[in-house]
Amino acid sequence: MTQLVNVQQMKTCEQYTIDTIGISSMVLMEKAALAVFAKLTNEKKNDLSQILILCGSGNNGGDGFALARLLHLAGKNVTIYFAGNLDHQTKECRQQYNICQYYQIPILHHLETFLGFTIIIDSFLGIGATGELSTKAKNVIVQINNSKLPIVAIDVPSGIDASTGSSLGAFIRADTTITFQFKKTGFTVSPGSNACGNLHVVDIGISDAPLK
Repeated sequence: MTQLVNVQQMKTCEQYTIDTIGISSMVLMEKAALAVFAKLTNEKKNDLSQILILCGSGNNGGDGFALARLLHLAGKNVTIYFAGNLDHQTKECRQQYNICQYYQIPILHHLETFLGFTIIIDSFLGIGATGELSTKAKNVIVQINNSKLPIVAIDVPSGIDASTGSSLGAFIRADTTITFQFKKTGFTVSPGSNACGNLHVVDIGISDAPLK
């Protein structure tokens, strides 16, 4: 049976892995991006000819930037839609953002049309998102849902509380969700359970020692 964790338990396991075991957050981010890359490229039904990756300012956005680089280096056409705030990026997210700039991967700060894109990767808001979303964040989520394109969410559909499964005011309706290490409790309760679509749990090396 897949282990269920809430957000606090997940964060405790991540911090234990970083502080006690000594695996850095950047290494975990790289492993997360590699796991999503493998899932995307191994699933033949995904049309990866024109990929749009929605990124935010947190480490979930950092996962998206890292994934963009991997896809770009694999010869895929990738565009990043950065809907976060440059002044509020985490250290890891900023580093991944800068790497994408080095590789000259297109980064948009506004998106007018989805014309030409074949799939959207949701890497906007991670499991740390709580409380009512800002109007801007809600508008971005509505915009993505209205695209009618297939959506793959990284770790959690943006706008879903990963502990309770409740909506934070608006949420991504994903076709597929690729979550890391453990299934989140919010994925067992509506609307979180419906927002995930097909759920896949992938191992990225986060320890479960604090749960024992």
